[in-house]
Amino acid sequence: MAEKVTEMLLKVHDLECSKCYKKVKKILCKYPEIRDQVYDEKNNTLKIKVVCCSPEKIRDKICCKGRGTIKSIEILEPPEDDRRVIVKVSTIREASDDRDKLCCEGCTIM
Repeated sequence: MAEKVTEMLLKVHDLECSKCYKKVKKILCKYPEIRDQVYDEKNNTLKIKVVCCSPEKIRDKICCKGRGTIKSIEILEPPEDDRRVIVKVSTIREASDDRDKLCCEGCTIM
C-alpha cells in the first residue's frame, strides 16, 4: 500500500494549561508518522499531518493515549475547491471523575 498524507484536526481541552500542552506534545512525539504540528492555543486546536497507509489507526491510538485532554479528532480530506471536508470525527469518552485535584478540567495535579 502506498503511504498517503492526511491532515487531522485535534480539539484539545485547554492548550493554555501547561500540563495539557505537555501531555499532547508527549503523545504526538511517540509516533514518527506524525510530521507537522501546528498549535492554535486560542481556539484549543491542533493541526497535524500524518504520513501512513492507515491514518485511522493513528487516530485511534491518539484517542486512547489522550483520554481527558483530547476532546475529538477530525480527519480532514484534501481540499476540493478550497474547502475542507470533515471525513470522520472521533470523540473521546469522558474520564471518570475519581480525580482529587484538578489544574484544569482536562488534567490532574500530581
